[in-house]
Amino acid sequence: MADTTTAAGTGVVFKGRMMTLTVLEVRETDSTRIEEQIDAQIARAPGFFERMPVLLSLPNSVPDLVALSGIIRKAGMVPVGVLDPSPEVREAAEAADLATMDSPARGAAKAAAEPAAASDAPVEQQASSQNADEPVSRDEPPRTPTRLVTKPVRSGQQIYARGGDLVIATSVSEGAEVLADGHIHIYGALRGRALAGATGDTEARIYCRRFEPDLVAIAGCYKVADAIEEGVRSRAVSVRLDNDNLSIELQE
Repeated sequence: MADTTTAAGTGVVFKGRMMTLTVLEVRETDSTRIEEQIDAQIARAPGFFERMPVLLSLPNSVPDLVALSGIIRKAGMVPVGVLDPSPEVREAAEAADLATMDSPARGAAKAAAEPAAASDAPVEQQASSQNADEPVSRDEPPRTPTRLVTKPVRSGQQIYARGGDLVIATSVSEGAEVLADGHIHIYGALRGRALAGATGDTEARIYCRRFEPDLVAIAGCYKVADAIEEGVRSRAVSVRLDNDNLSIELQE
């Protein structure tokens, strides 16, 4: 029989990953109204939110986080933690067994406020200890070629371009979903869902010849069909992220 045991310390490994999470911004404390508004949002695109992990943002209030977590779970999502909490919110999050996280902007502000650690060695000594002829090693992120899809994307299908752009030479049917870590180009009609910048690239864009989507999203910021202006429907458009809001512009 093969030995299936592992050496001490090799069976469990902690690894860091950059992931995109949806942020649910809650601006009031009334649990009933919060639940009604969450249900109304989910009704527009029910499948999109199923088992979705969410971070809570509480800019103006401190609701009952235990009750709020229950509302979110009842709606089919998974509350992960609280983003950029105040000291009061941090205590409430700990009591509700929720994680607390700082956004990159807040983390940078904290780092800038802290005094730089003084080095024990003089500057001249540090400089002389480095080999000027030795090249500096930098890990470049792997580049993935653009993924090209030449057949129609039918209802129920999901196409994902991991690490690069996605080009759809035909159309995306209602009920289909296309995702890319980079840009998405659709040379036919978009009637399903398109999610660009899936791993958080806020510079990603969506280009489409005929814009009739169920949902579009860039880096976690999304618009559902009901929120899309009539003036851009069935037209050639580009979609970009502008200050955490999706901007849809005509290309004709």
